[in-house]
Amino acid sequence: MSGTDCFRIENAKSQRGEGWKGDVPQDVCHLLVEHYDGELITKKILGLENLHTLIIYVVERDTSVEEKVMESICKRLHKLRVLAVAFSREHLPIIQPKKFLLPESISQLKDLCYLAFRTFECTVILPSTLTNKLHQMQLLDFGNHSHGQIWEFTLDNLINLRHIICEKLECPNIGRLISLQTLPSSRFTIRNEKGYEIKQLRDLNKLRSSLDIYSLENVKSKVKAVEANLTAKDRLKELKLEWGDDGTRCSSEVEAEVLEGLCPPVGLQELIISGYESSRYPDWIVGKQKSGPKNLQKLVLFGWSQPGPGPELEVFVHLRVLWLGHWRWDALPGNIEHLRSLKELEIEGCLNIRSLPTLPRSPEKFSVAYCSGEFTKSCQTVRHPNWQKIKHIPDQRFEDPASSDENSSEIVPQKKRRNKRRLARNHRSVNQ
Repeated sequence: MSGTDCFRIENAKSQRGEGWKGDVPQDVCHLLVEHYDGELITKKILGLENLHTLIIYVVERDTSVEEKVMESICKRLHKLRVLAVAFSREHLPIIQPKKFLLPESISQLKDLCYLAFRTFECTVILPSTLTNKLHQMQLLDFGNHSHGQIWEFTLDNLINLRHIICEKLECPNIGRLISLQTLPSSRFTIRNEKGYEIKQLRDLNKLRSSLDIYSLENVKSKVKAVEANLTAKDRLKELKLEWGDDGTRCSSEVEAEVLEGLCPPVGLQELIISGYESSRYPDWIVGKQKSGPKNLQKLVLFGWSQPGPGPELEVFVHLRVLWLGHWRWDALPGNIEHLRSLKELEIEGCLNIRSLPTLPRSPEKFSVAYCSGEFTKSCQTVRHPNWQKIKHIPDQRFEDPASSDENSSEIVPQKKRRNKRRLARNHRSVNQ
C-alpha cells in the first residue's frame, strides 16, 4: 500500500454534524474514519468505488449507528473486503439498543473477508443470507469483552471461516466450519442437544493455540469421547477438560473411559483437568501407551474428588509446572523425583496430605495454600521430614492453612470455593 491507497479522516467530535471539510481521494482503497458520523459517510464515502477497507472508530456516547446507513454501505461499496465498526466502552450510546440487525444487503459484499461489529451488551443479529453468499468470510469479530454480545444465526456454509471473536456464541453444528482456527473464547460446551455434541469437534483439526471443553458429564461413553478426535489437533498448545456437577454425571467407570478417549495431541504444552471423579487414570497419563502429550510443560489437576494416591506422572519428563488443587488424595504422586525439569510445584486445598514424597533438585518455587494446618506447619518446621524435602527450594510460600479440625469429607467453605475459582483462573494462560 502506498500513495493514496490509505487515508484517515480525522473527524473530531466538534466537527460531527457540520460535515468534514476535507477531501477524500477518489481512488483510496483503505479508509479509517475517526468518530462515526452518518452524514459524513453518506456524502463523502459512499461514492468511493475502489474502497476495500472501511474502519469506523469509534461510535461515541451520544451517537447511534443508523440501520439505513449500514444498508447504504452494503449496497454501494461492493468491493469491500474489510468492514469494521467499533464502539468504545468509554463512548457507549446513552441508550444502546438491545439488538442490532445487520441488513440483508450485506450479502452483496461478496468479497468480504473480515466483518467486525464490536458492541457491548448488545445482540448482533446477522441475516441468514450471510452464510449462503459470503463464502470468502474468514473472520467474524464481535469483540472479546466481559459484557460481550450474543449473536444468533447459523454458520453452515462459511467453510472458509477461520476465526470467531465473541464472548458468547449460540450456534449449532459448528463442526461444519472445517477451516476454523479459533473458537469464541476458545470454549466449547457440550450439551444434550443436537448440534452441540462432542462430535462437533471431530473435523475441527485446524484449531490452534487453546481449547476449553466444558460439561464433559454429558459425554456418556469412550466411543463418544473418541469422536472429539483430540489427537489430530496437533496445533493446540493448551487444553482444558472440565466436568461439571449438574446432577447428570455418569459412573466413575464411565468417566474413566471418557478421559481415556480424550487423549490430547503429542505437542500439547499445557493441560488442565478439572472435576474428574474416577479413581482410575488413563493410560496416556501413566505412560502405558505411546500416544499422549509427551512434551507437556504445565499440568493442572483440579477438583479430583476420588480418594487414594495421585497418579504416577513419570511420562511427563519435560514438565516444568505442576499444580494440584482441591482433591482428596492422601498422597502425592510418588515419582515426582523423576520430574527433573520441574520448576514449580503448587499444592492447594488438599486436606488429606500429611507428607511429601522425595522431590527433584530442580524446583525453584514451592507453594502450599489451604491445606491442613498440620501439613503446612510441618513444611516450615526445621528438621521435619517435610522441611528436609523442600529446604533446597529458594522460593517457598505458605498461605492460609485450614483449621486443624477439618477433614477430607468436609465441603470446602464458600470463601475457599471463591479462592478455588480465582486460583483456577490465575493458572490459565489462555489469551482472552
